[in-house]
Amino acid sequence: MSLFKATLFSLNTSYSNPQYTRMFLLQTLLFLILLSQNVAQNVLDISNNHSRAILIKPCHVRIQHMDVTTHPDIVIDTHTPHISWQLANEYTDNGHLIREVNQIGYSIRVKNVITDQLMWNTNYVQSSSSSHILYAGIPFTSDTRYTIAIKYYTKKHESQWYTVHFRTGLFSLMDWTGYWIGSNYLNMNQLRTVVSLRSISIESATVFISGVGFYQLYIEGQLIDPSRRLDVGWTTYQQRTLYTSYDLTSVLSKLSARQLGIGIVLGQGWYNQQQWAISLNGRTILAEQYGPPRALMQLNIRYSDGTNQSIITDSTWLGREGEHRFDSVYMGTTMDLRATLTCWSCANFTDSYLPWINASILPSPVNFTAGGQFSLQIMDPIRIGPDALHIATSGRLGHVAGVQGASITDGGVLKPISEDYINGLVFDLGQNFAGWCKLSSLNASRSTIIQMRYAELRYSRGVNGIDFAGLYYENLDSIAVMDTVILNGTGNETFEPLFTSHGFRYLLVNGYNKVSKDDVECYNAHSETTLIGNFSSSSIVLNQIQHNIVWSQLSNSMSLPMGCPQRNDRTGWLGDAGLSADAALYNFDYINFYLNFLTMIKDNQTPDGAISDTVPFMTGFIPADPNWGTAYITITWCLYEHTGDITIIEKYYTGIQAWINLLVDEYTKTGLANMYYHFGDWVPVQKISNNSLVSSYAFLRDVYTFVNMSELLHRTDNVQKYSQFYQQLAEEWHRVFYNLTVNGYTDGSQSANILSLTLPTVVPNHLRTTVLNSLIDSLVNTGYFTGGIISVAALYPLLSNEGYHDLALKLALSTSYPSYGYMFNNQIQNATTTWEQWNSLPTGARSSLNHHMFNSIGAWFYRYLAGIELNALNMITIHPRISYDIDLLNYIEAEVITIKGAVRVKWTRMSIDSMELIVTVPNNLDANILFDPLIKNGQCLKLICDGKDILMRKNRNDKLYWIKDDVHGINDFSENYATGTISIRIASGQYTFMTYWH
Repeated sequence: MSLFKATLFSLNTSYSNPQYTRMFLLQTLLFLILLSQNVAQNVLDISNNHSRAILIKPCHVRIQHMDVTTHPDIVIDTHTPHISWQLANEYTDNGHLIREVNQIGYSIRVKNVITDQLMWNTNYVQSSSSSHILYAGIPFTSDTRYTIAIKYYTKKHESQWYTVHFRTGLFSLMDWTGYWIGSNYLNMNQLRTVVSLRSISIESATVFISGVGFYQLYIEGQLIDPSRRLDVGWTTYQQRTLYTSYDLTSVLSKLSARQLGIGIVLGQGWYNQQQWAISLNGRTILAEQYGPPRALMQLNIRYSDGTNQSIITDSTWLGREGEHRFDSVYMGTTMDLRATLTCWSCANFTDSYLPWINASILPSPVNFTAGGQFSLQIMDPIRIGPDALHIATSGRLGHVAGVQGASITDGGVLKPISEDYINGLVFDLGQNFAGWCKLSSLNASRSTIIQMRYAELRYSRGVNGIDFAGLYYENLDSIAVMDTVILNGTGNETFEPLFTSHGFRYLLVNGYNKVSKDDVECYNAHSETTLIGNFSSSSIVLNQIQHNIVWSQLSNSMSLPMGCPQRNDRTGWLGDAGLSADAALYNFDYINFYLNFLTMIKDNQTPDGAISDTVPFMTGFIPADPNWGTAYITITWCLYEHTGDITIIEKYYTGIQAWINLLVDEYTKTGLANMYYHFGDWVPVQKISNNSLVSSYAFLRDVYTFVNMSELLHRTDNVQKYSQFYQQLAEEWHRVFYNLTVNGYTDGSQSANILSLTLPTVVPNHLRTTVLNSLIDSLVNTGYFTGGIISVAALYPLLSNEGYHDLALKLALSTSYPSYGYMFNNQIQNATTTWEQWNSLPTGARSSLNHHMFNSIGAWFYRYLAGIELNALNMITIHPRISYDIDLLNYIEAEVITIKGAVRVKWTRMSIDSMELIVTVPNNLDANILFDPLIKNGQCLKLICDGKDILMRKNRNDKLYWIKDDVHGINDFSENYATGTISIRIASGQYTFMTYWH
């Protein structure tokens, strides 16, 4: 009987029986005492819950994919931004991560900072969604500051409000009042003006600026955002030119004087690509030149009394040729320090000797009549130094034992590891990368000329009869790659080249031999990003491949994914970009980087749907080779899988369909049998006899992916239409390419069979084993892979999926030619980045030593070796593939920081028949964990979680059964009797599993 019921009973009986009166009073007193204790405990529980809730708040809030923790000044150019957040981790009293933390609702409020107007209030929304919540409030206005406050709810807690700031760009051309300025008559690369500010405190100051090719902004002699370089991003300028924005409130508020000096430095950049040409297939292609550099700026100031002031670029600005006399992305920079003027962008600057002339009004680079756009740069800028790379991962950040090359966590600054003298001072940076070097402590007489040259390779003494260890320039083709400085003679001078970049490991200094290692500092330049992925293993070979993938990706991420960083065809090759995108998105937060590239592809698409091999179109062909053009659909799909953002597919869906339809039109003229375009399975060891199969591969794969996209968007018309068409293509593929005499496709080459087996339903079921065996026999008998960049991307997933994971590992672990391992195990140079060819050394004279088109194996590291499949973050899959041979690989540790939080996997092979697996699943997300047999044809004997037996099998061929079902967070399990794989569904949290097999 409950205390409450007992008291009621006493109350009812006390009136009828006097002897119960005293008992009733005692019971009532006892009840009140217990009640007060219970109330006190409830109050204590509420207080404890409240105190815990105080520590719980949304974290890693994202606006338009920009994380506020790494982007303190977020600017958007859309009226419907989407908002995401992570749920905070919660811990038990003994520090363990609490499992199954799921959101049940959220509230969002958006306010105008100036007016305090509530723009959007969702109130309480019952929803588990914490990603890509679309803003649906009052439309924003240009150049306005706002706050977003977010609160989420779980079954146990209500989080604190978490407030973040953002501001808007200029939504309309009508909001711009400035003019493009520069000069058609001289190299006017320094522009300045002086303006008077009002004697009132400044409430806000925002500048919007564009300079093409590149610009730097100075306020009173101070370079604004000094780590930001090579800005704005490269685009097809007449179709889209970008602008950027800075919050200058704190900068201007600190000024003591009311006179303000503003300066802009301009560079040629990609806008006027001087002295560059590339030869392709016997024809010379000149880079497009749009004219002299120009700048557009508008500084909007709001004062505390509500008044406004706008400072713009116009013909009153003065300009001159500064100390940098020449700059070229390809050729390098020439600077004459004798022409340096101290604080030329300061208000009190005077120059009695050199003439400054009025700038001219120049036309906009954008062709508005043809639909061109002037828009905010959404992707992060190119940066140097610590601001270029943020670290989100928690695992091994520095050098993995045995790996050669620099650590990416060195703050973006590299120092030489050695120096010697061969035709000048030669410095080895120990790492191939993209950027440039700065020289300090230059103490030479006036007019001394110093030159710096850069190279990826040195000739090696004693190899092939060569007794010369100078720099190797043959793979630079027709460009000079030289930075030149003329000293002023003032002593202790510093030279850092401007508006150029190089791909190199070695630096040669000529003209001054008193430079030591301590005087050389080199900057690793790349589009700003966050390291979100870590992968390491028990294999030094795999660890070195991962190192090289990471460095080659960074080197080639320069506002768009370039093909290489060193020679003259530095451009956005779509083939390279599509092949490496999945691996790149596992390692780096490059969402907006790739979204910008997709927009550029869309901008360049012709009315008939054609896209080009390179974007901006510099070289190659239109229409693109299908294996290059596939980047449009491949990158879109990868972004969706890594983020779950369906709006990405919606945005590019129409353009993707137009591209596929163009290929359909071409296909109707040739059929699959004659669908060869241009490149085939690029840089293979053994060429395939019929490259039409390679071109057709991308065509079929794109159609198949487009069907999946159409299903997501509920486009049932296209699902039906293109599904039927795909099946038609699959049947034709087998009919025209299958060769009975070789038990495979076309010539029976590895490439042909790999691509055929990878495409769904192309190989008939009754022949699949035959074709697969033909491929396996070739790989085993040859001992190496013979294909190129297209088939190698499909090779490793295919082998792992088809039960030949051990063979995939053996190929990945190989260090003999041709292999990834050979790149860093050869007699000439141990690579620290991925090569352009399997044999870039020594025979590939023009080959790049820093390419990312072979980086596709990196996605296999995460998806198969670690087993992390993100599945658009709906419910992730963790399915590590484990080799039967324990000596191949016995340890993997991987981590990916998703927009919902960290996914971590660590597995250790304890013995031939046992393994430990530690997994972490982010809050608000479930996962399927799959355990493959450790023994061929094996069965799971026991599964333990956190030290508790949860699954057991008594005898062979008996069914697995639950031993304990009280392990919190484990919801279900199943067994695949055909493969022996065990599947368990788990909620968020950290789990330690042990599996035993027989």
